[in-house]
Amino acid sequence: MRRRDRLILCFCAAACLALPAVRCQERRADSLDAYLRMAAENNPALRADFLGYQAALRQLPQAGAYPDPTLDMGFFLDPMAIVGGKQVAQFKLMQMFPWFGTKGAAHAEATHEARMAYEKFRASRDALYLAVYTQWYKLCALRQRWLTRRESRQLLARLEELATSRFTAGKGGMSAVLRVRMELAEADDAIAESRSALEVAEAKFNVLLNRPAATAVQVPDSLEATSYVFDEASTRAGIERLNPALGLLDEERLADEAKTKLARKRGYPMLGVGLQYMLNKKTNDPMLGMGGMNGRDMVMPMVSVSIPIYRAKYKAARRQGLLWREASRAKYAGTLSALEARLVEARHELDDAARRMALYKEQIRLARSAYELALREFEAGTSGLTNVIEVERQLLDYRLKSAEAVADYNTKVATIRSLASFGQEREE
Repeated sequence: MRRRDRLILCFCAAACLALPAVRCQERRADSLDAYLRMAAENNPALRADFLGYQAALRQLPQAGAYPDPTLDMGFFLDPMAIVGGKQVAQFKLMQMFPWFGTKGAAHAEATHEARMAYEKFRASRDALYLAVYTQWYKLCALRQRWLTRRESRQLLARLEELATSRFTAGKGGMSAVLRVRMELAEADDAIAESRSALEVAEAKFNVLLNRPAATAVQVPDSLEATSYVFDEASTRAGIERLNPALGLLDEERLADEAKTKLARKRGYPMLGVGLQYMLNKKTNDPMLGMGGMNGRDMVMPMVSVSIPIYRAKYKAARRQGLLWREASRAKYAGTLSALEARLVEARHELDDAARRMALYKEQIRLARSAYELALREFEAGTSGLTNVIEVERQLLDYRLKSAEAVADYNTKVATIRSLASFGQEREE
């Protein structure tokens, strides 16, 4: 791989540092940062768009090249008598030159089209990173769900021991023990379901990294909210300055302007400079020999000019370029409005996730206290088993919803950052 290609890939992989990963997570070989780099280097769809950008760059020297010269050669099977000898063959070399500024317009068009390919590559890169972030936080939430259900089962096991002790001491009935065992059976099933969902999510995550689906994914046991402060003004400015969808449309408009200029330049004449060489041999006819000119080869400089008299096609090409340019402007305005609407939506979803996080944090605190109190009351015989199980279920539900809220919050942070291309600058 060439040095420029490696630098571009490293630039793309550096976007994984634009968002903070899970808090207190070490940057090791199995960290989120490492997974992002792996996705940038191995994902086949991103690799295809990168190669498309490289292919578009190869168009630049083609667009700025002169037309190939033409060489005409002719031979007489029977040398033709002319004044000064007999003509055996003639050679004509001609080089055409486009009108002044035509090459520059063609090169500008190819340059903007290459930048369009680069913006498409950036859009694919950002979409891949957002998919990795989203799937990662989903994995964290599913692992938290699995661990929470296991801890909930431990609470039920403790409750079973307490119910059994009460039954043995004659303070309770066997129905309480059986009720807890029913809850334990449901808890075992929920744990198995959570583990299965976690394995499926790991397989989907590995697909993004282009590695075997069964490869183990290291996920932290705890998931905390990303530290993020939303700044609407800077975010909107970042979208207009950095979003690859807008960058692509901007480059498309510039390419259309270059096409319009190129169509106008091609409506002007092309100039040609050439040389004609005639190979002669001597003649025996004294009237045609011309003395010292007999059999002498001749060289003739030539100049040619193309005459673009069929103007309809050039006018149509110019009009076509103007229409394309206006279409690009309209698409830019529509895309910008859609991105701003997506930002408003993501902001509201971020606020909703933050509100739910605060709510469930407080509910978990209250539910823990209520569970410990209900457990002591059940042990003392002042409360029934149903109350303990109900409070335990509420505690489990709040913990599961809390993990989902944190994952949603982190995902919305990544979504907002992706609208501004994770803060990554465009290529100049």
